[in-house]
Amino acid sequence: MPNALVSGVSRGLGAHLCRALRAAGYRVLGVGLSPSPRGDHVDDYRAVDLREPLADDLFANEDVDVLVSNAGVYLDDPRGGYGGLFSLTPDDLRDTFEVNLFGTARLVLRYAPLMLARGSGRIVVVSSGMGRLQDADGASFAYRSSKLAANSLVLSVARHFAATPGDLASFAYCPGWIRTDMGTPNAPNEPAPAAADLVRLLDMPGARSNGRFFRGLGELGWDTRGPMVSEPD
Repeated sequence: MPNALVSGVSRGLGAHLCRALRAAGYRVLGVGLSPSPRGDHVDDYRAVDLREPLADDLFANEDVDVLVSNAGVYLDDPRGGYGGLFSLTPDDLRDTFEVNLFGTARLVLRYAPLMLARGSGRIVVVSSGMGRLQDADGASFAYRSSKLAANSLVLSVARHFAATPGDLASFAYCPGWIRTDMGTPNAPNEPAPAAADLVRLLDMPGARSNGRFFRGLGELGWDTRGPMVSEPD
């Protein structure tokens, strides 16, 4: 039974991802801030603050076949009245990067080398279309820039995976606007189908998914064209 390690499993998309992974035959290892996982959707759970260095013994005796970095924060959400770029505080920017980028990087740097050594594995970063340059606007700078940086990490890992024999893939996944605490109850889509689509992508050969950016089962891509980018003369 392959092991899947998922972060941010206590609620929202993370909980749905765990259920979808278990239904697909994975043994799910979960991490989150809560003292307990608040449900029976994980097989093993550790309370972990991803803003801090990972403990040396975190699932030390487990082979992690799939890593899904799902934990994230959206502190400068204008839907909650945050305001635009000039309302942003350095603390909120720093706290956003601590979770969305550094937390992701801590997990990736722990488990990607082990996957390289085995010649197999999947790393998935739950990202957002808001992390593309073409979609930048005057608000949500902390969230957007943290996801842009996480997307860059995905591509950097994908380069290493592509240069290594085996079945390896690192890709980003945007679940779309889904009804979670972060997505708000006004979101048009349920989280369960988005979770199921991500799990289906894990079955794709690594050479086909490595270095790509998906929304659902389709490719969202890394396009950087936008209204502020002009074509060369």
